[in-house]
Amino acid sequence: MRRTNEERSRTTRHDLVEAARRLFAEQGYAGTSLAQIAAAAGITTGAVYHHWENKQELFCAVVEQVHADLHRVLRSRPGGTGAPSDRLKASGSIFLRRCADPAVGRILLVDGPSVLGQERWRNLDEQWWREPTVALLREAGSSGGGVEELAVALLGSLTALGQEIAGAPGPARIRRCQQVYRTLVDAVSGQAN
Repeated sequence: MRRTNEERSRTTRHDLVEAARRLFAEQGYAGTSLAQIAAAAGITTGAVYHHWENKQELFCAVVEQVHADLHRVLRSRPGGTGAPSDRLKASGSIFLRRCADPAVGRILLVDGPSVLGQERWRNLDEQWWREPTVALLREAGSSGGGVEELAVALLGSLTALGQEIAGAPGPARIRRCQQVYRTLVDAVSGQAN
């Protein structure tokens, strides 16, 4: 059975994003060249340029993939029917644990802001996480003014704590950061009622 051009193109894009994700996690954005990514995917550098204008655009595709994977993991976790504050704490704890993996921490939180620029990076992050966080805060009883700002505060705390973990991962640090986040959710949940 012959594959269509669209199927081949989709496969090539997938292979490039996977190779780029692995190399960006291992070597960082600055330490990874498009030639290395192409070689790891088993294609030519010219094929990379067929799909993306430059390394930064490929990196953006990798960031999107990391967000999509995290979203899938968080949506499939057990306990999705508990209290809203418990769901916020559980999803935040999972995210923070994942930040020890360079394919998450290094790509999203270390290289992401500097490579994509603060505004673009933040917009991508908020596309995935702001509305679900706002929805959980509203479900927890928050209404009126301030719920959007509470969501931004919680997401900002996850970013800061995740950067701490990405910079020096270890079980004790992860546990401390998770506890800090749980304390913040409890404080916000108290304000939300």
